[in-house]
Amino acid sequence: MVERIDTLVIGGSQAGLAISYFLTQEGRPHVVLEKDQIEHSWITERWDSFTLVTPNWANQLPGFPYQGDDPDGFLPRDEIVTYLEDYAASFNAPVRLGVRAHRLGKEEDNTGYRVETNEAAFAASNVVVATGFFQRPRIPGFANSIPPAINQIHSSEYRNPDTLPGGAVLVVGSAQSGCQIAEEILESGRRVYLAVGSAGRIPRRYRGKDGMYWSAKMGRFDRSFEDPANPVERYKPNPHASGKNGGHAINLHQFARAGMTLLGRVIATDGHKITLAPDLKEKVAQADQYSKDRMVAFDEYIRKAGLDAPEPDDGNTDDGGPTHGPD
Repeated sequence: MVERIDTLVIGGSQAGLAISYFLTQEGRPHVVLEKDQIEHSWITERWDSFTLVTPNWANQLPGFPYQGDDPDGFLPRDEIVTYLEDYAASFNAPVRLGVRAHRLGKEEDNTGYRVETNEAAFAASNVVVATGFFQRPRIPGFANSIPPAINQIHSSEYRNPDTLPGGAVLVVGSAQSGCQIAEEILESGRRVYLAVGSAGRIPRRYRGKDGMYWSAKMGRFDRSFEDPANPVERYKPNPHASGKNGGHAINLHQFARAGMTLLGRVIATDGHKITLAPDLKEKVAQADQYSKDRMVAFDEYIRKAGLDAPEPDDGNTDDGGPTHGPD
């Protein structure tokens, strides 16, 4: 049996739900297919202490802005799940759980699309694929050369330091997940090595506001993927920061001072030996420069907008502190 529908949305997390909201507003018949549950990846692929790095005031799903009493805080994992569930319920999103789409093609007469699932087939005039950009873990090729005796997991499998076998820990990658996980493991008393990549860092607090506040005011969050202004930024790793414990900056220099051993990129493995790129100083300098460039851009925006913002402090401008949402 083939079910006919105007629009079929594949994927029922935040992107799929936002599309469903707009289709509902327009009165367009549609169905959202979700292979697991709405919040599946947030539950199963995030560590226990995970929080968003964007302040709560930035949670602005269409028709459902943040309504809580802590706009300057950062939603933890379980509250993200609740937020998405409440969003779907707010407009009665037509989500079908446990339905996995495994084939998408055109109808034989080219009048629409045919989607095969584990339950039924759908004929749709329009299909929106909203399955996300990070569904498949990116495992470097050198991982295959690491002996089985060494416990090896992807960040999506990490839960907390107590679930790791004893001994030192090497974290490969210094973007948001890598830095936050490395920081948590270090704070637990473990020996931690961090192979630093090309991610920059952002000031958590600058001139009286959260760094995300200035980015939002400057319109950085309004850019589309096709924006020709910064094509190189499309595939850059997300800069590191943390929303844990009220939000704080992440700084590689602070990691080193706290006892973490910073390394260059891992480029190869051979049994129990790893080969590192001689680029640690370069990568740390890039992270520093990224932060400096952001602060220069913030300063320029404040100057042009004629805003009355506190002057930068004595240089310790991205070491954390309380946050503030948009006025």
